[in-house]
Amino acid sequence: MTQDGPSWAIAALADEPAPLIAAFVRHHLAIGAREVHIFLDRPNPEAEALLNGLEGCILTLCDQVYWERVNHGRRPGRHLGRQKFNATRAYRTTGCDWLLHCDVDEFISDGAALSALLAHEQSAEGIVLGNLERVHRASEPGVHIFEGAFRGPIGFTETDAKALFGRFATFLNFGLTGHRVGKTIVRTGRDWTMGIHTPNGFDQSKLVKSDSRLLLHFDGLTELHYALKLLRKAFENYAGPKRKIGQERTAQFRFIRDHASDPNALFQLVRGVQSLTEHQTTILGILGVLHEVPFVPKACADLDLSPATFNAMLREREASLIATAGLKL
Repeated sequence: MTQDGPSWAIAALADEPAPLIAAFVRHHLAIGAREVHIFLDRPNPEAEALLNGLEGCILTLCDQVYWERVNHGRRPGRHLGRQKFNATRAYRTTGCDWLLHCDVDEFISDGAALSALLAHEQSAEGIVLGNLERVHRASEPGVHIFEGAFRGPIGFTETDAKALFGRFATFLNFGLTGHRVGKTIVRTGRDWTMGIHTPNGFDQSKLVKSDSRLLLHFDGLTELHYALKLLRKAFENYAGPKRKIGQERTAQFRFIRDHASDPNALFQLVRGVQSLTEHQTTILGILGVLHEVPFVPKACADLDLSPATFNAMLREREASLIATAGLKL
């Protein structure tokens, strides 16, 4: 702990267009992170150019040379396995008091609030940072990929969910497309291996759940990004047992895979689960789970964060996946 309070770091495995990775790093350093550990899952020279020399950014390319050095040449077959392996390496090497393992589509909204929380919870071994999920509204100008409002989870009955979301209710869990359990920031120096949401071997009695939802989840920065994210998971092929996921996420994967050759149906689903009608906006506002404070990442004024540029990079970066899935764009 420093005189200014506990120090904190973030670790993430990154396989995204360079502007998103750069925004993730710059924003978190700007709001108080001492270190941001980025593990590039594939070569990304554009991201390296944007991040090289940035104080506080620890950048690692996870090529075969890396895996030879750190894991006897074995690259974990599952994306989740590589996430956990690299997060554990960051956990064991960081000089900070706390470490958060998250994805590069997840952003801490308020660094001062996080620092105050860490200083206050002096006996906790880990703090669950609740999450909100970005949603789009028709009034957005479409200037940058972080536009939108944010919704929190809510336990609808099946009848109420169908009344509000119609046929798209099948794809939503507690009103969200993604997770609702948040991510856990943990004290360093313990004998843990990192997981996706909490460490393995963690004493749950030492876990504190924050009342505030400081983690913003952008489950797809553009419509195309969301579709490709699901396609990548739907076409995963790795040895060993398949990971367990919820029925709603499974339904998303199945629909996207089955309709890859029908862009109208595919993007109709994307809009149905990630955009709000005026009526839905009103209802979620009344229920107190819609947060309309805009988010713009810090220290990113010189980055091109336009949807058009982001989608162009996606098409180039994911050309093989697009061809494999038969996605018609």
